[in-house]
Amino acid sequence: MKNIESALPPEWRLLFQILTLPIAWIPSVQGAIQGFLWDFSSPLGGTLKLTLFLLPAFHLIVGMWCTMLAVYTLPFRGGRHEFIVAMVTTWWDSGRAIALFWAGLFRALFLSVGWAWGLIRILAAGLYLAFVELVTLPFALIKRATQSTLRPGVPWIAVTLTLLWSLLEAGIFSYTLYPVVSEIASDLMGGGPHPFLQPVLFVVLSLLIAGSFACLYVMVEAIQQRRWKDIVQMVLVELFVMFVEVVFLYRELVDAITPVLAQQSGGRFHLGVAGVLLISTVAWIGVRGMTWFLFARYGTPTLLAIISATGVKEPSGGARPSQEAVSSWTKEMISQVKADIGWFQTTGTQLLEAYILPPLQIVAGTINFFMLLIAGRHLFQLPLKSLDALMETGELLKLARAGGHASSGAKGR
Repeated sequence: MKNIESALPPEWRLLFQILTLPIAWIPSVQGAIQGFLWDFSSPLGGTLKLTLFLLPAFHLIVGMWCTMLAVYTLPFRGGRHEFIVAMVTTWWDSGRAIALFWAGLFRALFLSVGWAWGLIRILAAGLYLAFVELVTLPFALIKRATQSTLRPGVPWIAVTLTLLWSLLEAGIFSYTLYPVVSEIASDLMGGGPHPFLQPVLFVVLSLLIAGSFACLYVMVEAIQQRRWKDIVQMVLVELFVMFVEVVFLYRELVDAITPVLAQQSGGRFHLGVAGVLLISTVAWIGVRGMTWFLFARYGTPTLLAIISATGVKEPSGGARPSQEAVSSWTKEMISQVKADIGWFQTTGTQLLEAYILPPLQIVAGTINFFMLLIAGRHLFQLPLKSLDALMETGELLKLARAGGHASSGAKGR
């Protein structure tokens, strides 16, 4: 301003001072504000000043320029009274916008702390529940298994034990029979060792032992139902089964144990063929009786029902409680996840408004100063209460071209 004045002829300087009197004081005030803001002697203080005062200072500078420039237009404006009222209202809105800007910053900080604390609580609760689930999982599994076992239903434990016992016997007998079967295979087919012989022998013996349980079950069922013809047939079949297993399986096992017994007795213990067969028969009866009365009489019918595809009869409600418990737990977890997602969405919207609305209050007030100077009306209705109060750019252009008061349109929105 002084440079322009010094460049004018002396006779024009007084007129220039009179004409620029309304705006002559603004550059000095603007320089003082800039000097206050750009003081970075303390980095933390400078950053804090820029955060709190940069937008309000820019708004005040624009407001001062627009207000003082509007003084020059008063002689040419129609409706001067309404224009002055609108200018005073704009300054009132500016004060509210600055106050809401500062209050909004503290609100955003408060919401951020609350959001972080809520997130920490959710994570801590999730970790705590996961830890509790991990610690109590074995006990819960034991309790669930116990409850499902005590309720009527399919005897899966007996089925599992029957299969495991058949595989165990097959493993033992395949080991004891392998030398004999390998020698027979070499005599029949010739050649060296046969790597697939022992797995095939294991599978065959597993089926043979499981079949002996099936024959025993059919015999017991015939005796219980007093079907004498079937009883005689199944007794004969069971005798043949016992003969096959005693001669080919248990005899080999007893033969493998006999040298050890003879060595422990100092050579005084000798078994003949009759002794070996007698011990093998007693061993077969003892093993079959023990396994039958312990679990095979419950597991064998289920295995036969599965093999024959006749279906396993399970009492109604046998597994329903555990399924209902799992379904209830799953629904509870899904509802909790939905609640957490809803909380994050709601809090995220609040945080977005808390961070965006305060600076937009200042920007909207600054635009209102420009609009009042140029068009004599406001563009925004302050204060902005939510993001929905912000209009699309197309609507803003329509309001700028409209002859009516734009603020009423914003209020109606």
